[in-house]
Amino acid sequence: MILKINIYWLFGALILNLSLLIFSLSGLSISYYEAQIYYSNSNLGAILRYISSIFNSNETMLRAMFLTLHIANSLLIYAISLKILKRQSDCVIAAILYMFLPGVLVSALIINQESIAIFLTLIIILLEQHSKRILMSLTLAITLLFSEPFIALYLAIMLFGVFNRDKKMAILGVIFCIAWYYLNGFDASGKPRGYFLDSMAVFAAVFSPLLFIYFIYTLYRIAIKENKSFLWFISTTAIGVCMLISMRQRVELEIFLPFCVIFVPVMVRTFFASYRSRLPQFRTTHKIATIVVLATLAINSLTIIFHQYLYLFLDKPSNHFAYKYDIVKELANELKKMGITSVSTNSTLSLRLKFYGIENGKEYKLSQKYQKSCKNIKISKFNKTIATFYLCKK
Repeated sequence: MILKINIYWLFGALILNLSLLIFSLSGLSISYYEAQIYYSNSNLGAILRYISSIFNSNETMLRAMFLTLHIANSLLIYAISLKILKRQSDCVIAAILYMFLPGVLVSALIINQESIAIFLTLIIILLEQHSKRILMSLTLAITLLFSEPFIALYLAIMLFGVFNRDKKMAILGVIFCIAWYYLNGFDASGKPRGYFLDSMAVFAAVFSPLLFIYFIYTLYRIAIKENKSFLWFISTTAIGVCMLISMRQRVELEIFLPFCVIFVPVMVRTFFASYRSRLPQFRTTHKIATIVVLATLAINSLTIIFHQYLYLFLDKPSNHFAYKYDIVKELANELKKMGITSVSTNSTLSLRLKFYGIENGKEYKLSQKYQKSCKNIKISKFNKTIATFYLCKK
């Protein structure tokens, strides 16, 4: 029986989380990375453009789509936790912890493939938990529409099948691995160069540093002591393959990160198993460690939510970690106020401006390099100039 108090806590946390995300969204512009996805020939790009055509290129609706996915993913984390954790209150804790992870917050704020990868993977895990193999196979077929991020999942299915001597599961994994290679290929060209530490740093930022250490510890502990679940295989395969490849070349981490953040329910189970196995008087160390870890997580998460205020403390605004997700919306609005709908500028800025209706043209040139006798356009936040553009008529 699901206790009402647990549901109240879950939905209360969801409302708080959603409110903070909406607040954070208010200052964001389309980044070059997002614009590339939007204008790409991929299935995701086609879906996004179709949604825009319905709502008249409304950025708000695109953002709302990923916020909705974020809410669905948080509820799915709760659903799969019911099969992993003994107490319903622990399931709520797992869902809350997941929704406030720094990397998860970022994926809820921007246009990306990761949210879709998490959503479909969680559905597959839920179907595997309930032994719905046919529905699981159908969902896997859907993943081929967005196939690039799913190689870790396909490999995990194959390894899980081999480990458990489940021929059908192993063959299913092999089939989808072959399909992935056919659709995407694998590029190992270029001069070998190590990016292991860079990759580790990004993983630490996605979880928050101390929580990432506990993530690694939990994977290792289960590897040597406990039964290895389907979810463990997914997360272990993702980080294992990622780290191996990163020793040779730069890795597209967005292909692997979604399959690691969903490991939160198992991390919560491992923590509470250790915590509750001790008498109350011997839990002090666990309590102190929990406070430190959660405090670190809170600092990282709040930094993302209230990122705009960091401009007040930066001498060079371009050093802001969210700078590439800023400025362009305001710039496009200023250009439209001047009656300008086309400019010549660099390819990166041009693609971003295109989303807001500013096309590439030859009459005006836009640059951030100082130009004499050109009109300057200043973009400000909190009465502080964070960018200056120079508009010249050719």
